[in-house]
Amino acid sequence: MDKRHAYLFCKFVKTELKKIDLDKYYEGMRIKDDPGQKFILDWINRNAKNWREEWESSCCQHCKHWFICGQEVRQDCKDYEFDNREEEESGE
Repeated sequence: MDKRHAYLFCKFVKTELKKIDLDKYYEGMRIKDDPGQKFILDWINRNAKNWREEWESSCCQHCKHWFICGQEVRQDCKDYEFDNREEEESGE
């Protein structure tokens, strides 16, 4: 895996973990308790495939603001700015 693909994969994983944490937080607020590790495993089994597909088709994966709002996997975004670090990692 080249540096650019490794960078993109790291962005994906960090954003997915943030999405899981947010969903776990909201579920905890709903049930007024910590949903625990089981929630994370259930989330992965139920949502990971679809979430990855949404991420891959979103503008977030190439945006420099990915860590702020990337878990929203937007198709269009008024704040989109290309992440120049991708080019740096590709050696161009």
